[in-house]
Amino acid sequence: MARNRLSITFKAIAMALVSSVFFSTPCLLALPQPFHQHSLRKRQKAAILQSDKIGLGLHTKVSSGNHSRKIHRMTANEKHITSKLVDAGKNADWPNVERIYKLYTGQATPVHTAAMVAAYRCARYEEGSAMFARMENCNALMDHAVYTIALKLFGKLRRQDAIDKLWAEDANVVNEVLCAGRINAAAEQGDIDEAVGVIDLMYARRIEVDLGHFSSAINACKHADKPSHSSALFLLEKMLEGGMTPNIVTYCSLAAAHRCAPLENLKHIRAMMAKQQLRADNVFVEIYLTSLFRKHLSAEWATVEEVVRDLKGFSKHCVLEGADVISEAKANRVKLSLLVRKIECALPQLIHDW
Repeated sequence: MARNRLSITFKAIAMALVSSVFFSTPCLLALPQPFHQHSLRKRQKAAILQSDKIGLGLHTKVSSGNHSRKIHRMTANEKHITSKLVDAGKNADWPNVERIYKLYTGQATPVHTAAMVAAYRCARYEEGSAMFARMENCNALMDHAVYTIALKLFGKLRRQDAIDKLWAEDANVVNEVLCAGRINAAAEQGDIDEAVGVIDLMYARRIEVDLGHFSSAINACKHADKPSHSSALFLLEKMLEGGMTPNIVTYCSLAAAHRCAPLENLKHIRAMMAKQQLRADNVFVEIYLTSLFRKHLSAEWATVEEVVRDLKGFSKHCVLEGADVISEAKANRVKLSLLVRKIECALPQLIHDW
């Protein structure tokens, strides 16, 4: 009898919480089924832009260090081409990037670098690596910015041989930008040991380690075959010991690394953000919920029924945590992604079925 009363009380609390989330915006319950499929592309673009906040090293000055090739002075036209490539990359306009770069026949390093960065932003990693090969063949100057974006591209392609070769070529003139590229390449492959090893190298050589390096290393914990929330928390602790303040990019990576973590560990992330008075954005909310429900970001649910079916096995505490995250996001006027809105629509039915 006591168990029944407890169950009824728990359900009443849950319904009150979910009602505060949903009934204030009843139009969300009338989403068309199946949902629009273009949301995946939008989320992929948002994720890329979020990662780009760490920096691509495009504006790194050309180094005269160990490089023997003569620095190419850019013409006015080459500066114009570089600008157009940068804009096309920001807009993820691959056809325009390809067209502009195909017409260019010169050696200006910034032009080739801008094209490689644009290829990365358009998720055209094979084409970006081909641009790097073309740079080598035309005897263009290779600076730290070139090596950095090349490492990012090869990391996406999981080409360890190419990564090792580049790292060895520039090993005597490593700086914070090149190290960022190496950590990022390790992160893409989920190689936690390598990412941490580069940070150790930076400390040993007294190279400045910043927030971006740690955030990228935490990404390795996210991309590992089995996401390692303990390694991610270790890196966060080291970041804090170094006097750095995590930002929303850091917390996005941290939440993603918690995909296999217990609920209490995930809730600790929100507690840390609250203590820091840092509000979640739409990217964080989506990553947090997908970690909470252990669903990959690339997964697509076509209908509310599919969401309900996949989430039925989760505990009441997980469902309530999801409702609370959405409630807080809406209170802060965060624009919810389509994936989050699908989860939002499914929660009342999950609560009702208890």
